[in-house]
Amino acid sequence: MKQGVSFLVLGGLLSLMSCSVGGGGDNGSTTPVTPPPPPAQSGSYIVTAWSELGMHCIDGKDYSIFAVLPPYNTLHAQVVQRGDPPAAATGVTVTYQAIADTTGSINTSSAGKTNFWTYVRTLFLANVNPDVGLTGNPVQSNTPHPMTYNSALGAWEATAIPTLPYDDNGNRNPYPMVKVVVKDAAGNTLATTTAVLAVSDEMTCSTCHASGSNVAAEPSSGWENNSDAAKDVKLNILKKHDDRWDITSYLPTLQGMGYTYQSSLYQTAKAGTPILCAACHGSNALSAAGLPGIHPLTQDMHTLHGPVINPSTGTSLDNATTPYASCYLCHPGPQTKCQRGAMNKTACYDCHGNLSKVGAATRQGWLDLPSCQMCHTGGTRYTSTFDSTGAWRSTTDTTFATNPDKPSAGKSLYRYSVGHGGLYCSACHGSQHAEYPSLQPNDNVYSTNLQGYAGKIVECTVCHVSAPTTQNGGPHGMHNIDQGWISQHRQYASNGGYSKCAYCHGATYQGTPLSAVATARTFTVNDNGTKTFAAGHQVSCYDCHNGPTGD
Repeated sequence: MKQGVSFLVLGGLLSLMSCSVGGGGDNGSTTPVTPPPPPAQSGSYIVTAWSELGMHCIDGKDYSIFAVLPPYNTLHAQVVQRGDPPAAATGVTVTYQAIADTTGSINTSSAGKTNFWTYVRTLFLANVNPDVGLTGNPVQSNTPHPMTYNSALGAWEATAIPTLPYDDNGNRNPYPMVKVVVKDAAGNTLATTTAVLAVSDEMTCSTCHASGSNVAAEPSSGWENNSDAAKDVKLNILKKHDDRWDITSYLPTLQGMGYTYQSSLYQTAKAGTPILCAACHGSNALSAAGLPGIHPLTQDMHTLHGPVINPSTGTSLDNATTPYASCYLCHPGPQTKCQRGAMNKTACYDCHGNLSKVGAATRQGWLDLPSCQMCHTGGTRYTSTFDSTGAWRSTTDTTFATNPDKPSAGKSLYRYSVGHGGLYCSACHGSQHAEYPSLQPNDNVYSTNLQGYAGKIVECTVCHVSAPTTQNGGPHGMHNIDQGWISQHRQYASNGGYSKCAYCHGATYQGTPLSAVATARTFTVNDNGTKTFAAGHQVSCYDCHNGPTGD
């Protein structure tokens, strides 16, 4: 489909994690000794692309007992015509297709890897063909499939792509790649990029719910002992659910919705009808309202499991000291390692809190989530979103803030936020939990193709033909980071103007993580020859001057 609404894109966002800048100097040469790395992908157009979620969870290969989440990856893209300033890209088409990853693994189908399509009508009341998702978009394949321009979002999208974490050789791969291609009306390719449709079925409910595993989780009628391990765990869970709750009063309402369940969930599944958890438990992930009097899925799942004792550690899941002892029992865990982005050393609890906090009745699942400014504020990078009172940190500093009231009033979500020139934050930083640079090589192909090295997109020339000299007009109010800044910054720093530099360079102007260069850079500096900074160097006023007021 052709794009009918234009938007202006001025350049790539700098980091939520670091604002890369060059060294100091005055009246230096305007020709750098080593220029910033050019975009690996040059041309008149570029396309940015990202998965809406850093990781999508699914039930897995078996949907015959019950379903929590279907195969449902959503891909977004924005197209930019390079220039000074960059212009809106119009009259183009955008497609997605499977591509081999860095190891040669490729994933071009899903239908033969799961029984989802056998039960999709019963579970989701939808008639879709094999390898087609719930909104009509097919799984990535060797055939290009069209993306649709969403004028409300200002981006191209393909929703509910039914991706599975198994490649065409049957090997497990939670990070399958797609290629996004932009063409003009004549069919000429204008730009390409890659994205990762991360997906995992690594939910180790078997730790407690496999037959014979944990006496505290044993159903009153005894373990199921089914020879199929996947069915065994799920049937034990339904038995335990029936021990606690009687569903008979809800059966008429469920039938009116299109679900024909028996007097117990266990008997319903044993009779061949799988249960959709969100039919009763509301879930914002599925836009499911749930039934009156029944808690949302995220509330019950987290609060009921929070006090549970992990048999392998002897402590409650709420008091676990590592994600592997709690969060990774249900969320993609030790194999998948879904938290693989730049903040990979941050524990789940540091941002989200323990299970009981995540499951609080006052919280809306999928909508009440940590915001960037809870950790990145006032020139400081905190290691937790929580303040000394245990509440989420609040700030008036909008330098690294998500957009307010996105996607709805009172919410402020990263995945819906836009920044410099209308680019989505994810376009330059990556999806949440997969922020660039990532521990997964597949993720890093994207930024390497765009700017020549792995990491968040910081090179102005990805979108600009030449970087404009600006004091604070770049992403997050930053100046540009090329040789031009070396030649011009003295006039900005004079007469006390350097005080504004403290936000990134530190109160003593000796550098902070916010002033670190993303890749090695060499500049010419008047009276000081050349200066070379290794990747990661925290640029300081003392690198080239005797402090902010020195020569």
